[in-house]
Amino acid sequence: MSDNETKERPAAADPAAPYGSANNPSEFDVLNKLEKDEPYFIIRGGDPLSDALVELHAYIGAGQSGAAHDTLERILALTSQHPPRPVGSPKYRETFKISVSMERYRETHGRSH
Repeated sequence: MSDNETKERPAAADPAAPYGSANNPSEFDVLNKLEKDEPYFIIRGGDPLSDALVELHAYIGAGQSGAAHDTLERILALTSQHPPRPVGSPKYRETFKISVSMERYRETHGRSH
């Protein structure tokens, strides 16, 4: 998107719905902009690590390594006693497959932003 183009936030079906939800998408929501072959991964609000993982992503993207480190420590503390899912879980293995797909996509298509 060029500097001359305005960024329009997707229309909210329900402005009272939580920001970033299907009924109140964020300004940078990409679900309707994905290429047909572009892999994606969704972290749902009910995931026990959702807020911390999104926060970690934001801190890393902003170059705030200290805050990112603190958030990663919090994630590790949350998972040290009770991992969200066992290593043998099909969801666990699928997550790694998606990660590999994302890496390969980026190698052939470049970054999406």
